[in-house]
Order: sequence, then C-alpha cells, then structure tokens
Amino acid sequence: MTTLTSATTTTTTNSHSDTSHSSTGNCTNNDANPSDEPLNQQEQLLEPLETTKLFPSSSSSSRRGRGADHHHLTTLQQQHLLSEVMFNTGITTISPSDYTPSFILKHFILLSILFSTNHGAVVSCLSLATARMGNLGNWQSSILYLSYTLSSLLGATLVVKSVGSRNAMFIGMSIYCIYVGTFALATTVPSIRNISAILGAFVGGIGGGFLWTAQGSYFARASEEYALAKSLNMEQASSWLGGIFAGIYLGLEVFMRLFSTVMIRWGWSWVAVFVGYTVLAIGSVVLMVLTKDYPLSEEEKRKNESQSILYKSTVTFRLLWTDVKMKYMVPLCATFSLSSVFVTTFVNAEVIRVALGDGNSAYVGMFTSVTAAVGGIMSVVFGYVSQRTIIGNHMILVIGCLSFFAVSFLFVLYPDFSGWNFSSLLLVYALQGVGRATFEGALKAEFATVFVDKEAAFGNIIFQNGLVTSLGYSIAANSKCHQVGNYCIEFEDHGLHNIMVLEVMVMVSAILAIGGYQRAKKIYNREREELEMETRLLGEDH
Repeated sequence: MTTLTSATTTTTTNSHSDTSHSSTGNCTNNDANPSDEPLNQQEQLLEPLETTKLFPSSSSSSRRGRGADHHHLTTLQQQHLLSEVMFNTGITTISPSDYTPSFILKHFILLSILFSTNHGAVVSCLSLATARMGNLGNWQSSILYLSYTLSSLLGATLVVKSVGSRNAMFIGMSIYCIYVGTFALATTVPSIRNISAILGAFVGGIGGGFLWTAQGSYFARASEEYALAKSLNMEQASSWLGGIFAGIYLGLEVFMRLFSTVMIRWGWSWVAVFVGYTVLAIGSVVLMVLTKDYPLSEEEKRKNESQSILYKSTVTFRLLWTDVKMKYMVPLCATFSLSSVFVTTFVNAEVIRVALGDGNSAYVGMFTSVTAAVGGIMSVVFGYVSQRTIIGNHMILVIGCLSFFAVSFLFVLYPDFSGWNFSSLLLVYALQGVGRATFEGALKAEFATVFVDKEAAFGNIIFQNGLVTSLGYSIAANSKCHQVGNYCIEFEDHGLHNIMVLEVMVMVSAILAIGGYQRAKKIYNREREELEMETRLLGEDH
C-alpha cells in the first residue's frame, strides 16, 4: 500500500512547450519537485498523477509527438485505475509505486517459495498423523483445526494489523515449526507422545489461523503495488500473482508430500524424516528476512490506533455479519472444504482400498500428489489466461465449482467400487486438483478485489474453511445407515456409512457457490460504479 508523499500535479499540454503546469506550481519534464504548498485532500484524490514510476507511458518525454486526445485518454485511464485501487483499499490518498514490477514479482516469488516450504512440511505431517500415531493422530488433527478456526475468528486480524503482514507471517511460520517438531519429539520420546502431540496441534493451529490471514493481506498489498507499477487493474494483477502463488504452493506441496516416501525408501527412519521436515520449516522462517515488507501507511496506522483491541480481534466476524457480499461468498469456501473431506474420508480411505486392493494405503500418497501437481499447473495456467484473455476469475471459479461437483457426481453415477480402476481414479484426483487450483488462486484473488479490509477478508477464508472442514469430518463420521446398499457402504472398521450425505452436500454447495459469487460480484460492481460516479461529480466541482 502506498501513501501520498508529495503533491500531485495536473498536467496540460502546450504546442509551444513541453513544460507541464501544476495547479500549485510548475514542474519540468524532468519531474522537478512541485510547489511546497500542499494540495487539499480532494485535489489529491481527484487530480491525475504525473509520474514515470506509476504510469510510464504517460511521462512527458513519451508524450512528445502525441496529440492532446491521446493524453486525455491516458489521463482518464489513470483516473480509473486510481479510483479502483482506492476503492479496493479504502484509502483516500495514494502515490506512485516506489518499486518496479520485476522487484515486486521477485520478492513475491521468494516469499511464496518460503511460505510454501513451511506449509508443505505442515500438511505432510498432517497427512501422516493418523498413519503414524493412530487414533491419537485423529484427535491431534481435530484440535489443530479447532484451534485454527478460533484463531482466525478471534485474534488473527489483531496480530496482522498490529505487526504487519510480513511480520505476522514470520511469527505464524515460526509457530508452525513447533507443530512439525512435535512429530519428531513424539516419535523419539514415546513417554511424552500424547502431551506433545496435543499441545503441538493446539499451538500450531493458533499460528495457522493468522498465518493465512497475513498471507492474504500480503498478497493483496503486493497486488496493489503490482497493479500500480504495471498500470493494470486490480483483477488482472491479483489473478496473475494468485496464479503464481498457487502454482508454487501446490508444486512444493508435491515435493514435500513425496519427501517422506523417498526418504523411507532410502533407508531413513521416521524420526529422521520428521527431523528433516522440521529443518526445512525452520530454514524457511530464517530466510523470510530476505523478503520485502510492505509497512502500514500512516493512514492505516491512524486507523488502527483509533480501533480498540476488541474491534480488531473480532473484525473477521464483523465483516461476515455486516457485509452481505461475504455471505454470498461462503459457499465457495464450503465447496472446497466439503470436497476435500469427501476425498479424504471416502476416496482415500475406502475406494482406493477396495478398487485397487491397496490395504496398506501405498497409492494414497501418489494420488494426492497428482491433485497437488494438477493444481499447481492449472494455477499458473489460470493466472496466465485471466491476465491475457477475456476469461476472468468468474469463469475460472465456475470451472472450479463444476470440477468439485463432478468429483462427487461421478460416485453418484457409479457407486460400485469394483467398477473403478487406476485411470478412473486418476481422473477424480485430477478434477480435485483443478478445483483446488481455483480455490488457491482465483478465489483468493477475488477476495483481495471485492473486500476493502484484506485482513478481515482472508480471515474469513480461514474461518469458513476451518469451520466447514470440522463439520464435514463430523458428518462423515456420524452419517450412519443400517443396510448395505449402493450408497450405504461398509468401511474397513465394519461400520456402515451413508456416503450420499456428503456427495449431495458437495454438489448443492457447488451450485450455490456459482450463484452466490455472481450475486456478490454484482453488488461489488454496483458499489464501485457508485464510487466512480461520486468521484466524477466531485471532479466537476473543481
């Protein structure tokens, strides 16, 4: 986020001179400092910027030989972009970006790699929890999600608003190291296995709650800077960066998930594997000092100081309660969460076992890696397509919802496990990967665009994801039936489970997600048009 550091200038062209005149003074083509007399806030908001950093194509030297009509068009484009960024951020003053596009992109990629390495270690250990610790692993995962959900709802935004997004990510990643380290500790010292696993999950969930909120805030700020530096609109910038992040995040998840399989085959013990994950997690935290921090603006600092601790702690819930757009966005998060629960509890645990005769779950790691790999590839593809074609986030999110719908619908059509084989299961995991790509990329890009309070917006993603996931696991465990049939399946534990319940929930949620997103986007566009109209009316008064 950038703030106004010098008076902006209103430019006019003159056929006899290349000199640009300001309403408060004169400046030359070499961007001499304007008059020391500051403009009032409305003038700062409404008058176009004259800078090669913000809009390289509009510099005085690049305008030589061009007509006044072109200059007028460029100025209107500048005004539109500034209005959009101001609307998305909620600030009233803005200045040129101090960073080049390559600088912003380089630091964003570095941060994405470090973040993804840290989180990859976490999800890899999470997927091994039940396999290595039995029922204790189930309890550990439940506590992790519960702590994660409460953290995102009650305290995540307070931490991010107090220390900034990059520093909050540093703290959250550090706490996650504790969670990963408890796996090595529990494996090494069996006498403290239970207490270390439970405490590690509780502490790790707290860090995870504000880690993702901070990541979302950092992503939104980087998108704003990139949009200004590249003269893009916010949706283009956030879609491109969102695709890059999701590609890196899911690509490194593939590597981290395969790490344990490869190391065990090379003769490592499980203690060594978990120590390896811990070292990778800690290393990613240490290298975070190399990433660019986007500090809070003076206006944001004043706003934070005027808000009570209670207000900042509960801003996630307040946004969900007061902003109707957020209510319409809930099904998008719910669809991803429910589909993930369905694949984990049913396809991973039962379908692969029966269809492929895999009683030792040897294929589970490979298939879940396919999901991550497809998600990583499609994230980059979606990010590229959304920036360079007329296909925007709307169509990409529809594709994601339809992919999640198809995952469940295929099992509604073909409930007999014996009819499934390696190729058909590969299709299911690939569809899950396409859906996940839209969640990690396009959905988060839309949250960055649609909502002004970025911390509260991304806090809602974490809260909704955690809450629905917890409910999904509970429903999966308690959806009982009494007679074996097409949709009443006997699991390995000999219990009868009604799989139709989750299948229907996923499909209904996917349909609601498409309609809800369209409604939220319509409200957002109307709000933006009203702001632009107000800005033009104020401009006419000057």
